[in-house]
Amino acid sequence: MSNEENFALVRRFNQVFKLDDLSVLDEILAPDFVAHNGDQDVHGPDGWRKFVLETREQGGEVDTGTEELLGDGNLVAERWWMRGSADGHDQLEGHGITMHRIANGRLQENWGVFHPGA
Repeated sequence: MSNEENFALVRRFNQVFKLDDLSVLDEILAPDFVAHNGDQDVHGPDGWRKFVLETREQGGEVDTGTEELLGDGNLVAERWWMRGSADGHDQLEGHGITMHRIANGRLQENWGVFHPGA
């Protein structure tokens, strides 16, 4: 896949927090997908679905965006931001960097670092 195709895949992944229908995860994540989030690994589309739902529970309405993407073959580095609010109050805000590995047109693995705060 080209860098642009890989970037589109990563952007779709980033927007999952805003979707009502999380079935898109079955399209964009490999069945054996692994997300390495600090000391927690999340496995497969079902694991990521659960992670998204738990994040929403903690932060209410979640908004995310991509600030920058860099690609090299099957690797994409993403700089992103996230905000969550419940009852109109900001509860979760920060930015992060994730390195994504893509295989066969799907996200296979990623390593993410989140930094709370503005």
